[in-house]
Amino acid sequence: MSDQQPDPMPDGDLHPALDDQVEALYALVRSLFREKVAHDLLDAFEAAFSALPDEATRAEVVGYWLDFYRLQRYKLLRRRRRPKFQERLKACSACGYPTSHRHHLWDVATHGENRVTIQLCANCHELHHLMYNALVRQSEYSRKLVLHALFSGRINRDTGVRILGWCLATIRYEAGNGWIAPGSDRREQVEERLHWSEFLKIQDAQKGET
Repeated sequence: MSDQQPDPMPDGDLHPALDDQVEALYALVRSLFREKVAHDLLDAFEAAFSALPDEATRAEVVGYWLDFYRLQRYKLLRRRRRPKFQERLKACSACGYPTSHRHHLWDVATHGENRVTIQLCANCHELHHLMYNALVRQSEYSRKLVLHALFSGRINRDTGVRILGWCLATIRYEAGNGWIAPGSDRREQVEERLHWSEFLKIQDAQKGET
């Protein structure tokens, strides 16, 4: 009869979050490296983790490498997002201001690098984020700034419509993927939070006077 006693707590139960951390680490490695390099790194990690003496040590080592590769990903995204001079010379797609930045409709930090971009000047870029925060995160601070901007007389109808349209496209994409709760793009929500029909009415009246 074997002297070995069954483990009263199998691996993975001691640190229930460890499996999730390992999966997050492996996903980061796959996103940062080409397939063969990533495959070799993951094999090395598997061998190293299995050689560690206990689950607590594995959790510590996995946490270290997870932080390390998150930092690498952050640095990579920072380099990718640094605009080139020629890119800055493109006019803002919303208001026409002669310089702009490339703005990701699908947020890079959340969804990774992607090609769904528009060129926005700093002011229109900010207004886009303020609208998003007012509608999705129910931020009163952002909502008040949006209303101040919309009713300042400095933002014309076409600019406002474009920015809101892109904002709603972002919201629908994220809601469709289950990343945010649905409903933030509803007409009633936009009206309640942004007083949208009032903005359009004022803009149309001003246009009729010119």
